[in-house]
Formats: sequence, C-alpha cells, structure tokens
Amino acid sequence: MYVPLGYAQSNPSSKLNPASEIPQAEIDSIVKYIRTQFYQKNYDETIRLSPNAIEKAQDIGDLTAVYRLSSLMGNAFLQVGDTTQARRIFDRTIQNAEKLNDSTRNLTTARIDLGNIYALQEKHLEAIGHYKRALPLAERLQDTTHLFVLNYSIGNLYLEMENPSDAAYFVAQAKNYVSNLTAKAYKSVAKLVEGRLLFQTEKYIESANRLEESIQLAKESGYSDALIEGYEIMANVQIALGNYEYATEVLLEADIEKGKKYELDKIEAIEAEVAKYKVADYEQELEAQVLQNKIDQQETRRKTTMLWIQIAAGILLISAIFLFISYRKRKKLLVDLLVKNKQYLKAKEVSEEQVKAKTRLFANITHELRTPLYGIIGITSLLMEGDKKKPNSENLNALKFSAEYLLSLVNNVLQFTKINTAEKSNSKTRTFHLGDLIHNVVESAKFINKGHPNAYQVNMDPELPEYLIGEDVALAQVLMNVIGNASKFTHDGNITVAINCREKTKDQVRISFEICDTGIGIAKDRQKDIFNEFSVGGSSHENQGSGLGLPISKKLVEKLGGVLHLESELQKGTTVTFEIELKVATAEQTNQPPTYKANTLLKSKEILVVDDNRINLLVTQKTLQKYGATVHTALSGKAGIEIAQKTKLHLILMDINMPGMNGIEATHIIRSFNKTLPIVALTAVEKEKIILENVTTPLDDFIIKPYRQDVFLSTILKYVKREIYA
Repeated sequence: MYVPLGYAQSNPSSKLNPASEIPQAEIDSIVKYIRTQFYQKNYDETIRLSPNAIEKAQDIGDLTAVYRLSSLMGNAFLQVGDTTQARRIFDRTIQNAEKLNDSTRNLTTARIDLGNIYALQEKHLEAIGHYKRALPLAERLQDTTHLFVLNYSIGNLYLEMENPSDAAYFVAQAKNYVSNLTAKAYKSVAKLVEGRLLFQTEKYIESANRLEESIQLAKESGYSDALIEGYEIMANVQIALGNYEYATEVLLEADIEKGKKYELDKIEAIEAEVAKYKVADYEQELEAQVLQNKIDQQETRRKTTMLWIQIAAGILLISAIFLFISYRKRKKLLVDLLVKNKQYLKAKEVSEEQVKAKTRLFANITHELRTPLYGIIGITSLLMEGDKKKPNSENLNALKFSAEYLLSLVNNVLQFTKINTAEKSNSKTRTFHLGDLIHNVVESAKFINKGHPNAYQVNMDPELPEYLIGEDVALAQVLMNVIGNASKFTHDGNITVAINCREKTKDQVRISFEICDTGIGIAKDRQKDIFNEFSVGGSSHENQGSGLGLPISKKLVEKLGGVLHLESELQKGTTVTFEIELKVATAEQTNQPPTYKANTLLKSKEILVVDDNRINLLVTQKTLQKYGATVHTALSGKAGIEIAQKTKLHLILMDINMPGMNGIEATHIIRSFNKTLPIVALTAVEKEKIILENVTTPLDDFIIKPYRQDVFLSTILKYVKREIYA
C-alpha cells in the first residue's frame, strides 16, 4: 500500500530579491488560492495558474513559494495521469534546489514528490532511492511527520519486494516516530506495516495482534485503504495458523470495504478524468493561440471535449464491468473456500500440485533455452573443425566453453528446483583435465569486466594429478560462479585462484580451491544472507544477474561432498574456499574419446532429421554430412511422415516439441507403416519428462541436445550397424 507524503509544506519564505514591485502578500494569496484549487481537485486550474504564479514568485526571490507551487503543479499532473510532466517538474525543482545549496524543507518535499511517482509506478528501488536521499534532510529539520512517513514508505516497499531483512530497520524507525504523532491514520499504517513484517518473518500470533490494532485504528480514522489491506493480510495470517473459517470472514469484510471504496473511487475517477481532459484542453488552447482564431479554438475544444468524455465514459463502463466480474469471481472463490477449508488434507494435495507445476514450468523453460544453445554449440563446433591453430580458434574455444557453461547453468536451475522439491538429479561423472577446466573458466571470466580488466593468477599444486574423475560440469559451474563474481566486482584489481592438494592416495585426491579478489567486498550484515536464494532480491551486490549464483554454488559444493566458506571485508576484497574429493583417473581412463572417420563413417546411410528449428536442423545436417550421410530434413512432424513413406531410410532423428504434431505423435504414425525403422529422439526435453508424460514411448533411444559429439555418433552407429573407430 502506497501512502502519499503530502504535496507542500508551509515554512518561512526564502527571499533572494526583497526589492520588488510585487507585494509579498499578493504572492501568499496566490499560493493559498492555488493550493485550495488543488485540494478541491480542480487540477486543470492548478496547472493553468501555477506557471504565472511561479514566475511572479521568482521575480521577488521567494524560493519557498516557487517550490510549493512546483509541488502543487507536479502533483496535479500526477493526479491526471501525466507522470512525464510531473517527473520533469520535480527533477527541475531538485536541480534548482541543489544548484542554490538549498537543503531546507523545500528540497525534502521535492525528493518526496519524485519518490512518490516511482512508488505509484511500482518502481520500488527507484522510489526507495529518492526516499533515502530525503531522510537526512528530514532528520536535519527534525520533521517528525516526514520522518515517520519516509521510514514507513521505505519499509513497506521492501516488504512489497518480500525483503523483510531490509525492511526491519525502517519499520522500527516508523514505529518510533509515530509515537509522537496524533493522527490515527498514521498509527493505523504503522501497526499495519509492523504486522506485515511479522507475517513475512512467520511470527503469526504477534502479526495478528498488530493487525487487529491497525484495523481498529483504520475504522476510527476512516482510512479505507489501510482497512482493506489489514483485512487481506489478516486473512493470510489466519490461513497460516489454520483458522480457515476466520480467514473467510475477514476476506468477506475486505470485500464489503472494497465495495464501498469502489463507489467512492468511481466518483473520484470521473472527476480525475474530467480534470485530465480539461488539462488536455488547456494545453491545446495554448498551442491554438498561435495557429487559429478564437472561434476555431472554441469549436476544436468543444469537439475534443465531447470525444474525450465519450472515451472516458467508455473506459469507466469497461472498468465497471471488469470490477463487477472480478467481484463475482471473488465471491465464488470465497464460497469454494468455505467448502475446501474443511478438508485440510485436500488443501495439502493442492499445494503439492502447485510445487509440481512449478517444476514443470522450469522444465519447459530449460527446454526453450537448451534449443538455441544447441545451435550455438553446434555451429561453434563446426567452425572449430580443421586447423586448430587458426587465429580465432582460442576465441571459438572460449565461446564454446561459455555456451556449455550456460547450458550447465540452465540444467542446474532445473536441478535447483529438484533439490528443493527432493527430486533426484541426474548428475554425471566423467574423466576431465583439471588444468584445462581451470584455464577455460578463467578465460571466460576475463570477458566479464573488459572495461576495467583485472590481473589473474592461477597457482596449481604440482602434486595434483592431471586427469580426474568427477562431476566436472558441477565443479565448472561453481568455479564460474565464484570467479565470475570476483571479476564482476573487482575493477583493475587482482584475482588469485589457488588449487592445492590436501590428501592424496592412489585412487583419490582431496583438493582445496581458494579464490581471492581485491574487489569491493561484502558487508558483514549481508554475508549471512548471500547463500539464501530467497534473499537475493535485496541490495546485496553479490547476487546481481540471475541471483542464484552463490546459492547454487553452495548446494553444488555440498552435493560434491564439501562445504563452501566465504570471508569478506568492505573495500578490501573477498575470499571463497571449499574442499572436495575426486577420483584419480587411470591411464586407460585418460584416453580421449574414439576418433570417428570423417566422410566415410556414415557413407550410404539415409538419415531423416525432423526439427522445427531451422538453425538446429542445419547444425545436425552439417554434422551428419561431415561423416558421409545422405541427410533428408523436415520442419514438421507431418512433413517427416511424408518423407518416411516415400524414402528408404536407415534412421530418423526426431525432435519432440514441435507445433501442430509433436514428435511422439509423428513417431506413432510412422510405426503404423514401418515398425522396424530406428527412430531416435533428438531433443532438448529430458528423457524422464518424455517417459513420464507418455505411457508408451515408440522411440528407440534418446539424444539430449546439446550433446557431446562422441555420444551423438556412438548412439547413431548403434542403429546403423557400422564400424565406429578409425
């Protein structure tokens, strides 16, 4: 809930030029008259009269009158919905105040006005920034009312962002300042925001007590907005406590108050629309004074006014219809809630379904991301073919590594949800070269901060084995997250990566990783929250970007059998350490994947590729043609069926997610006339998801995009019956 902070404050005038022909009494009278017009909602009059009045106030050097009139005019524009004009006026007021070193109440009011615009537009961080810049000025003036409302507004905006840790300080300050105020509306919202904070920190009993006090004060003061929000938060508190019947009663009370407020808001909306159109007419009149005579102006204004009134009537009618439909739907939901509240176990099942739906959503998103990544990795691999010493080979290698890292990030976002929903993740161990992995991570990290490049130093213990066996993708992701953060928040500094051997046997080695930077560091009070995925929305800098880097890294290190530690100090840098155990690869395990014969491996093999994505289709086609295959392509399941009917094929590579007819449906139809033709899924959809959603799967095998080329070829060769090694 947004609470207006007031449009103008009365305080002693500042005079720059006392010797003026315009009497001060005349300026004071004009300001009083315009303020009256504003509070009587005559916004068009406020806007029409303010410019001339501001000019007169400037003539006698009355800065206070200038600021008060600017505030009134800016808020009049705000009331008629012209936020652009309002923001322009408030920005100009702040610039003038700062230019004249005016740190009085006038600058405070101007900053508050500008913050109000962003708050109304739900641009929370921008609004908080302006409110915080107004706080020192209000403290200097010992303005209790502004200090209360500013602290309340900042705390409430943090709570709207679901960031109770940052909100707590400002809520406490608001509670302190409101004790010196008498207005029940202020006391009501102070109790309300405190109750909301207690609810978000799961202190439900204390929250209910504060909300009851807030509701009572809102009733006594007639503050309907606070009353409605108090009822709605109270309903959520009671649901959390299991008091469903009471929650239903509270929601019904909220609906009654909304009905009352709707009638009042409808009247105010009509008045605001009329004022808005009057402002539009006024602006048109100013332009028409140069171009048209008085008679044409009046005719244009009459027609324009009638048009806007018709539009306004239409808008209000549509709004009324939507509000009525919304009200009816809410009434129906409340009736349903009365029945469902008697069945707690049923509610639990619904909750579990929602968690599964979230997991499915992440699966769909990761599929959509994997598809273009397949194209990037595939095209990069094709460009890397041939001379390894070509000028761009190192850049292509870094690009491919970054794309593969991005793929691992996509996979681990899904993995992250699986961890939180107790699902089993499909992690793979394989042989990898530790030095190459570290080199690729560091080279990719260097691209993060090219404007202020850092110096990188990698220290590897010579006792470490070259080849190891483990979850290299997970390890690479941890290192990329940590080194990437170090690169992001260090400018023209030093980043040191130290890898040391702690314990070593014939079969296993325990390795410590230490990443140190000389960057901006992390405040002590933020360090306890940076590994919590639910607190990444705050002001902590370390989680810019996806916001899951360090939380995912912590979980991945724990999954690898280690513990991730962080030490940091503001302006001095950050050190992240962890230790994990990995298996030592044997000589046989260090052998590279088999080298396949180019041009002849798939010679004389007819392969159909079905994929609705042209780039992915091209990548697969080029890869198969490189090994001698004759490739047929189809952009849809229907087209693939037609080719399969007319052509003698050795294999079909079938995409799953396609518009119209998906890959499963197309495969079922092909199986109706050819039961022996091998059909392999080439898809970004996880195998488990395909099997889960299809009771019977007509596919012979699965290749998940993006894939390793040796896995791709070995799977194909399993079905086309050729020698596979050079």
